[in-house]
Amino acid sequence: MVAAAMPKERMMAATDAFPASLVGKTFDCVFGPFVPRLTFLSPQELHIQASIGTTEIDEVVNVGLTSVRPNLVLASWTEQSGNFIVQLQDHENGIVHNYARLADGQLFCAQGAIQAVPA
Repeated sequence: MVAAAMPKERMMAATDAFPASLVGKTFDCVFGPFVPRLTFLSPQELHIQASIGTTEIDEVVNVGLTSVRPNLVLASWTEQSGNFIVQLQDHENGIVHNYARLADGQLFCAQGAIQAVPA
């Protein structure tokens, strides 16, 4: 069903339920050789695991989740290093857009695949 044709009440219910349905699920964000792994621990907590050169990231951060439409979520968080990340995760089409302001002021913008990791 197309979103425009979906009754507003059903659209709201589907949108509200989506971020909560991510809880307990793990996803790999494939940006070429850089593949961070994200595990949604709760609607407010995200476990991040990644390797960038010699730097290892393995931390739990507070995450903000905003459902844009069913299966499309905007996620944002700040890592202990000071890196600020915003992702648009399109789980329906398997695409993730990543926008990061790194602690040293650099920008890291990338588009890749978001893939569910089997439990």
